[in-house]
Amino acid sequence: MFVTPNEEPGANRLSERQEPGGAAGVAPPETEEVGTAQRATAETQLSSDSGSGDSATQTDAANAALANEMATLLREREEAVRRAEECWDRYLRAEAEIENTRKRALRQREEALASLRRDILSRMLTVADNLERALAHAGDDSGPLRAGVEATYRELTRILATEGVQRIEALDAPFDPALHEATAVVLRPDLQEERVIAVDLPGYTLDGALLRPARVVVGKPASSEEPS
Repeated sequence: MFVTPNEEPGANRLSERQEPGGAAGVAPPETEEVGTAQRATAETQLSSDSGSGDSATQTDAANAALANEMATLLREREEAVRRAEECWDRYLRAEAEIENTRKRALRQREEALASLRRDILSRMLTVADNLERALAHAGDDSGPLRAGVEATYRELTRILATEGVQRIEALDAPFDPALHEATAVVLRPDLQEERVIAVDLPGYTLDGALLRPARVVVGKPASSEEPS
């Protein structure tokens, strides 16, 4: 091997060791590829992290919106239930009021009919009184007039009995202010209690209730007070 003047031996070998892949200070292609791949991976990871954060934010926003919507629906449902209960209560009250009005009208109608019935029957009693007086004044007359009056009186009493009118048997009965109206009082030493000794006008009941009191003469023991 010839050595060039002023050239140090081994210089070529040193140069070869320092620049195995080319000029000094330039990275080999494999190193550049590795660096590019690492940067790409880092960017991908960063992008992925950023995308995950955006997705989480969107999910939270959607959940919040859904919660608000659910709360609104629940409030609307509660309001609807309240209004339905209020309407149902009003309906029940109105139905009860209608039923009460119907019953009240029916009761008033029945009371009016009962009052009218009592009035008509009371007037019929006056007719029966007059027929009784006519028969009493007829005496022993057995003519057609008496027969006609008797037939009329029998028919009238039958009708009264059909309507629930019953005569009060007052003669010789104990005096009862609920059934008898005293027109006179006579002292009777032979009596132990106040009793009816004469009937001026017969009394009647209607369906068990007093229709007209009997007007009577009361006999009482000498030591008792006058009947009220």
